[in-house]
Amino acid sequence: MRKELQKRTNDRLYDDFKQAAGLLDDDNLIWSNDLENIRKDLARYISAKATLGAGNNPHLIQIVQTMIADENDITI
Repeated sequence: MRKELQKRTNDRLYDDFKQAAGLLDDDNLIWSNDLENIRKDLARYISAKATLGAGNNPHLIQIVQTMIADENDITI
């Protein structure tokens, strides 16, 4: 049971990381100039870290969660 929960958590985080990377990589979205200068590299970094799932640094996980929060908010 614990292993199944861990797999689901890792799968969810993998998807979240890929979604955040996709947002950063999207040329149709408008970013601040500060972020524009690093967004492609940050997208590649986040994408590369996706396979670590829950093994990622908690701060990076929080950054990803914050990035996709508005995108996934169904109340908007």
